[in-house]
Amino acid sequence: MELYEKNGNILYVLNILKKYSNFEHILSSNKIRDLIKEEYDVSIDSRTVRRNINLLIEKFNYDIEKYEENNKGYYIRQDPEFEFEDGELSAILNTFAYSNFIPEKMSSSIINKCINMMNIFERDKYKNYKPSIKNTRTDNQEIIKNIEDINEAIFSKKKITFDYYRYELNSKLEYVLDKKIKTSPYKLVYALQKFYLICLDEGKNKLYSHRLDRMKNVEISKEKIANKFDENEIDFFIKSNVNMLSDNTEKVEIECDMSMLDNVVELFGKDIKLKKINENKFYASFYTTVMGFRYWCLRNIESVKVLYPESLIKDIKRVIKNNNYITKK
Repeated sequence: MELYEKNGNILYVLNILKKYSNFEHILSSNKIRDLIKEEYDVSIDSRTVRRNINLLIEKFNYDIEKYEENNKGYYIRQDPEFEFEDGELSAILNTFAYSNFIPEKMSSSIINKCINMMNIFERDKYKNYKPSIKNTRTDNQEIIKNIEDINEAIFSKKKITFDYYRYELNSKLEYVLDKKIKTSPYKLVYALQKFYLICLDEGKNKLYSHRLDRMKNVEISKEKIANKFDENEIDFFIKSNVNMLSDNTEKVEIECDMSMLDNVVELFGKDIKLKKINENKFYASFYTTVMGFRYWCLRNIESVKVLYPESLIKDIKRVIKNNNYITKK
């Protein structure tokens, strides 16, 4: 047992440095010795601490600031190439805390992993952490497995099959099988707080997007994917898709209130054609999926005017004329 503990000294030192030190909390060799005794009930002397710190630096390339550099003690610097900064961990933590594509139990597990990777000073900030989120999380426990299986299928260029579900309202809300799908998977994307699979469904000739949280029983086929679309076509479909709806892409032209500029650029990208009309209006032209864009226009009807295509203008006029708030005589 003594041999194991002696061989483990370097790990004791490393773990104490990771857990208790940063540039604001520098540890003396005596303090490291005391923390090892407190954490692991193992007694080592300060000289052994210093020897193992030198070993971590020289043989394992850990970036540890030494007493000779600051006249205080030791702390471990984070390696930006291999380790998450505290702010990066916080960003990941909050992303999963408020994402509704993942079940609550899985979200909590990922949050705890992020917190455990922090030192004790950062952990303390999250001891009472509790996200405030609506009851919109998926109950699909297969979501992470879906991501793993689909990534494997994309890498091996194999088709997949899966069951696709939807909500149905009878005497109560039910999650029912919508259809079984066989498809050639091309790419996974994260949009609108959901994961989507961009793919070519069997027997179809255009790209589709399917939500991973609505998939169950994903199976990788032995069949090779249909290479009907190249990378540029797939990227164009993703970048021009407003609400991740499977629809044709067309050129649109709009006139908007200047107050919509941020929204337009953030939604449709910085590569779109923009032109200032006056202090209050601007013109924009870009390619997008018409169905998703139609919904966006109707949500912002007071600030957006469609100039092209004519078919979309007629469709929006029809929707406005036939909406449920107009009393028909």
